[in-house]
Amino acid sequence: MDMLYMNCVCILKACFKRINDNLENMREYMMVYRLDKICCKQRNPLLLIELRALKKQHLMISNTVQMLNIIFSLQLLATVIITFTRITFILYYQILYWQIGIILFNVEEYIYNTFLIMILMHYFIKIMLIIWACETGKNQALQIGTTVHDVLNSIDDNEIKNELQLFSLQILHRDNTFSAKSLIMDATLLTAIVGNVSTYLLILIQFFKMKYYCDNEIARNVT
Repeated sequence: MDMLYMNCVCILKACFKRINDNLENMREYMMVYRLDKICCKQRNPLLLIELRALKKQHLMISNTVQMLNIIFSLQLLATVIITFTRITFILYYQILYWQIGIILFNVEEYIYNTFLIMILMHYFIKIMLIIWACETGKNQALQIGTTVHDVLNSIDDNEIKNELQLFSLQILHRDNTFSAKSLIMDATLLTAIVGNVSTYLLILIQFFKMKYYCDNEIARNVT
């Protein structure tokens, strides 16, 4: 399911990039043929048709983003919670090994420890790939708004300008961020996960040290 979600996000990112590239080509075309008024007048209806088609495509892709957020919301929440829990406790398990000073002479313990490290790397790489796909997809969608304003500054036709302004309003009213409920899948989420893992690790280590000191104190009082 996570791979399916990443594939869908990458496809939507490619669709946003195609719209952005078409707008860039339109801007370059208008800059080249700006001096040729007759050619521009002949091409303006075609540019207007192409611009309306791009606006319709952007609306359809934006609706798909919202549908994707609804379908995969529970899956993403489960992935984030499981990833956070597994990373926290696997790191805590490794820190306990280092604190106690256990040397893995036993082959079974060594294999089990290696297996835990591989699981840790798997979860960390998976959450990084998901967040990377969502972050780059969101940035590609935001880039369309900048390109629309660049095209607006490079054109003289009032009809196309009106269409570009409508396109800009449509972009402002469409939230193309990838999220799960209220959890936004972007770089800030990865920072929050790293920070929370560090915080809970410190708390768990403090509880372990308190238990260790309490056990030693009880043993000293008994003797």
